[in-house]
Amino acid sequence: MAEPSAPKLGLFQTVLFAVAANIGLRWLPVAAAVGPSSFPIWMLAAAVFLAPLAIASIALTETFPGQGGIYVWTRDTYGPLAGFICGWFYWFSNFPYLAGILYFLVGLFMSAAGLHGALLYFILCLLIGALFAGLQIAGLGTGKWFTSFGAVGTWLIFLLIFGVGVWLLLHGSGATDFRHAGYRPPATFDTAILWGTIVFAFSGMEGMALMRDDVRGGARVIAGAIAFVCVSMVVIYILGTAAMLTIMPQAAYTRLGGLADALHAIFAHSGIPVLGVIAIVFLALAQLGGFTAWFGIAARLPVAAGIDSFLPPIFAKRNEKTGAPVAAILLQGGLILLMVALGAAGASTAATYDFLVSMGVLTNTTCYLFLFAAYLKVKWGTGWAIFVGVVGEVATISAIIGTVIPSASDPHPLATFLKIVISAAVLTIVGLALYWLGMRRQGALAT
Repeated sequence: MAEPSAPKLGLFQTVLFAVAANIGLRWLPVAAAVGPSSFPIWMLAAAVFLAPLAIASIALTETFPGQGGIYVWTRDTYGPLAGFICGWFYWFSNFPYLAGILYFLVGLFMSAAGLHGALLYFILCLLIGALFAGLQIAGLGTGKWFTSFGAVGTWLIFLLIFGVGVWLLLHGSGATDFRHAGYRPPATFDTAILWGTIVFAFSGMEGMALMRDDVRGGARVIAGAIAFVCVSMVVIYILGTAAMLTIMPQAAYTRLGGLADALHAIFAHSGIPVLGVIAIVFLALAQLGGFTAWFGIAARLPVAAGIDSFLPPIFAKRNEKTGAPVAAILLQGGLILLMVALGAAGASTAATYDFLVSMGVLTNTTCYLFLFAAYLKVKWGTGWAIFVGVVGEVATISAIIGTVIPSASDPHPLATFLKIVISAAVLTIVGLALYWLGMRRQGALAT
């Protein structure tokens, strides 16, 4: 297959791409709703999951050349079956996330324009989804502007929140007494759920390896981008949570509240509501950047599966002018819009969509079991690397447990737990069936 001749991302653009893809400000009100006891959870997750993930992702990116990322890492260490299941889970986990961003963007636009109606909502989701699929087909040369604006929007929102928090703290009017606050997380189911959520908030940087063929400088530049986004995550998540608690007390936030509502509230509470409007604009930019980045990252996985003949050969092809995997983009865009349709069709299917989001978190986290196992196999015999890999595996397992634990407010916790476990098993069976079909396709090509 010919190497795409399209322009590639440089160091600065790759760093902006990584920030847009990996930093989700929506986790700030979730942590603020827990209060100061969220700080030790942030720091523990950074130490036992974020740091091992960064070390393993950089090492594996440098070890395995070419595109494919976590799919290739698992395939080349544990065989094609493990690689395919890992890639299948990783690819699936993106759809609810991307559909959720579409929901947010359309809802924000309709609210600002004073528009209403479920049908209009769905039509706008279709149009915006089709627009961004078209931009992906046009290549990274077009889409990079959205990821760049998204990264800038992310940092500007953080700086606005942090600046107001510091100003209130200096004037002695902070809403939280950090000196006498309780920092010990309670031993409850909700804390376990929060642990799974915070680990998920630190995930995603390994996806940059899927962009290796689209980055000038390859593994070296991607390693620099991963290092930068790691530091940015820790700074933004911990200081951002502290700033939000400085502006408003813990009781003002809810675990299920949206970031847009929180931004409106904190700047109105501070007496400068105009900053809330500005922050919402920046939030829209951040969401656009995250959508563009992950749409592009996820579309690279079918390319690797197409090269291995697990998918029809058309998925292995990239446009020679733009470098875009056109078939993968079209398939992915269609599946995202299907997710949107599930959420827009009514109350019962909206519940189905919420469930798919939970499944997306579970399948995404499960992929890190494969990632750290691949790292351990590659680096086996090196004491420090074994320690890093084992710590990462233990953190991942604990996060998976936290993900499947039902909320304390769930009226049917056992049914919810069984539904998640059975659905994960069904998804695995579907992946095995696709793998079997791919093996048959490989056999047919060989003969």
